[in-house]
Amino acid sequence: LLFRVMSDLQITSAHVAKDLPVLYRDYFRVRLIDHRQLPIVGNDSLFDLQQIVVIDYPDVVKTPREEVDEDKENMMDTTASTVQVGGSPLKFEFLNLDKLKAGDSDLLNFKVSIRTITENSFPINPIHVDRAFRIRSSLYNSECPLFDSSIPSNSPVFFACDAADEMRTVYLGIQKTATLCRLFNTECTGGLNEEGREAILDILDRFSSIGEKQCKTRMQIEILRPRLHKKEDEMDITVDAISTLSLDYPTNEYDIASSPPSTTHATLTFYPGWCDPRIDYDAMTRDLQSMMVMAKSLESTDGNPFDWTFAGESKKSDSDIQSEVRALIADTNKQVVTDESKRYIDFTERLWEILRECRSNELLVKCLQIIFSALRSKSISTILHEDNDSNLASLIRDSCKGRPLHIPRLEGLAHIQLLLEIAVERFRRDTITEFVKRSFVASEGDIRDMLKSSVERVRGEHGGMSQAVEDTRALIPLHLGLQTISHLEGTLNLAHRSTLAKTTKDVITRYMSKEIKNFHDVHFELRVPLIQVKPEVIPGMKPSSFSTEIVYKFKKQKKCQGEERARAHIFLARTPPLRGLEGVLANIDDVSDRYVATVTKCSTYEVKKDTVGRSEA
Repeated sequence: LLFRVMSDLQITSAHVAKDLPVLYRDYFRVRLIDHRQLPIVGNDSLFDLQQIVVIDYPDVVKTPREEVDEDKENMMDTTASTVQVGGSPLKFEFLNLDKLKAGDSDLLNFKVSIRTITENSFPINPIHVDRAFRIRSSLYNSECPLFDSSIPSNSPVFFACDAADEMRTVYLGIQKTATLCRLFNTECTGGLNEEGREAILDILDRFSSIGEKQCKTRMQIEILRPRLHKKEDEMDITVDAISTLSLDYPTNEYDIASSPPSTTHATLTFYPGWCDPRIDYDAMTRDLQSMMVMAKSLESTDGNPFDWTFAGESKKSDSDIQSEVRALIADTNKQVVTDESKRYIDFTERLWEILRECRSNELLVKCLQIIFSALRSKSISTILHEDNDSNLASLIRDSCKGRPLHIPRLEGLAHIQLLLEIAVERFRRDTITEFVKRSFVASEGDIRDMLKSSVERVRGEHGGMSQAVEDTRALIPLHLGLQTISHLEGTLNLAHRSTLAKTTKDVITRYMSKEIKNFHDVHFELRVPLIQVKPEVIPGMKPSSFSTEIVYKFKKQKKCQGEERARAHIFLARTPPLRGLEGVLANIDDVSDRYVATVTKCSTYEVKKDTVGRSEA
């Protein structure tokens, strides 16, 4: 019986499975997420580069009548004292009896806008706070490890709570190591008006006698944040871009939401993500994604036919695609196609524009056979780029010069090899053109040298691959670099050409430094003086959040002197970070006070078997 109870407490990979996960202890949903996704506590530097386990109730399927229309100014009636969110009631007193007696009948219809929380609030279905306290106490006292081997052992666990207690607790957390245990309580103290400030200071006063303290504040402007809702036609492999502007400066716990000094430096952190439609060059990203799928298939030795399901539905019919191939052949002598940069686009590059719409091996083979028939009859007479090294380009040159043709047999994945080669040629030239056209590099030779270095790195790490596969891998850091420098240019004043060129080299060098295996990890940080940030990025200096961390350390006990004993994290957000907190701002009219304020208290304990109840933090 003891073993069953202990194993029932442990969180396993089955609880966080993407398909049909097992409910934790038969009731609760478990999610393992990047710390940046979790509002409030995820902003604490204590959790940098960590994943956090979040526990709540499973979502309740809503009927169409209950769905929120995000395109309209929907309003939530708050005359009742209970707001229903995800099937669990959150209690907030928006109007007290004195206000109703003093006001007129219009107050009975007082409403709170919820449009601002539908898109950017983290989706939770909270647990009752008393139940969360009991489960956390069990985890604290359990000798069983919190996780199985599939989850990082130092991951913190946070229970999303319904704020139904007097302290309006929205999170309870626990983080255990072999020797230490941290317990977290996150309470909503209200807005940033006088009452809210007093509530924050009351909490901090309880820690004042612990020991020495260190305090720092981070003001953050979210330029791009992860989306909670994505378009239906987006790829499953989409990784959201993240862009934040952070200003770190020393302060004290009583200077709540204080402005940074004018001499402060800002750090722009940009994660380009992958296939995020909000980022420049999204269409090129999708082409590169298709090329990566083809390259992976060519590297495989399983002998299976190429699977096109990744590409979704084509916007063109099979007959239309074949007709476009025939039209391209007929037009080779009639026109020279250039894009807006006046770059010549040769035959194979234009062919890629057509063939990338194929959605079956049979169709691609038919289209290539149309090309081969035209080559045999010498119907294609065109000029190709001298450095076009694709096999199809070689066949076209042989046909134009009357040399013998060695038409490949379209067996196995030969058709995919031919398609990938012409895709690489088009993508490589488009990438180089963009860097040069936008003056991101001093000369075309510079970006070609960077590409050459990237190819050499790939060749050294993955010998024996075809050139098209090597080139595909080598283009990834350059493309991410193009997206990154484009974003930096739009955010910062990088007017000097030499500065822009140096930043471009720094970005690409960083991205080429090691093989990219996870797009979540790809990012670039640039520290600049605050005056170098474009004014429109900081409209009126109204940041999206303030995060103040106060660390309290022992000062008396020699054994523990200098070690962390407790910490407090004050987090202020303009947009209610969790569903159910929107009512906090209902009666705050002053714009400067319209922050939802929370305080996370953290106490550190040596691991022992004493029961932890509601008063431990």
